[in-house]
Amino acid sequence: MELSLGKVAYINCEPVYYGIEQGAIPAACRIVDGTPAELNGMLRAGDLDLSVISAIEYARHSDKYLILPDLAIGSDGPAESVLFLSRVKPSDLDGRSVHLSRDSLTSVFLVKLLLAKAFGVRPRFLPAEAETADLLPEDVAGVLLIGDPALRARGQLPFTLDLGQGWKEWTGLPFVFGVWAVRRDVYRDYREETHRLHRALLSSKRYSLARLDEICTAVCQRVGLDQDACAIYLKERLSFDLTPRHIEGLHLFFTLLEAEGDLPSTPALEFIDAG
Repeated sequence: MELSLGKVAYINCEPVYYGIEQGAIPAACRIVDGTPAELNGMLRAGDLDLSVISAIEYARHSDKYLILPDLAIGSDGPAESVLFLSRVKPSDLDGRSVHLSRDSLTSVFLVKLLLAKAFGVRPRFLPAEAETADLLPEDVAGVLLIGDPALRARGQLPFTLDLGQGWKEWTGLPFVFGVWAVRRDVYRDYREETHRLHRALLSSKRYSLARLDEICTAVCQRVGLDQDACAIYLKERLSFDLTPRHIEGLHLFFTLLEAEGDLPSTPALEFIDAG
């Protein structure tokens, strides 16, 4: 059985998938690219077996999924690819219209939480119509951008709130934007195949993290970053581990969302067995 494996079509997945895609790490899988929102829907619908998914997708449908240990996309400080850009200071956004990316529910819930709790404002939230801040309508005060478009957007508006940094300053913890999960029915029927693919992903992560300069050379032009900026992003900003501190930050995020009424309850974090 060849499992289907979802991959976010941004460079933030390269430090996990590069070894597999280069053929250096054998993996019996079919890789499917998509935005976070697309992968969430495909895994939920049964069109994927295993995928990186938004943290909020796991929280909303934890009865459908099990988490793969030691894999995540997060940051322990600035993330650089999850940015809220605005014409005015975040503390002046109360009641103002802002646009939110359609591609990542986790980032949408995080920016709403940070603006409400850390800055004391509740803007009027609307779906984003473009993946750039410099095309924002004049009557819109800010925009949430994620992924490669966010990496290109810094400085397009006067004020930038990096959501990873905002969360770290507010809570002192890392933030987990995405986890790797398998559908429970797939794990039930293809347990050993799941464990083999999990081991391949961990091996690919080790292989890829040891070759970040090589990865930057391959992808920096695709994103529109110079090699140094790409290296800082992949080497210093992102975290691909799921340590106890990451799990603590994830649990706190879910607990805060439950208190806000955005989740019916705080889900337990359930993992595949050690294998």
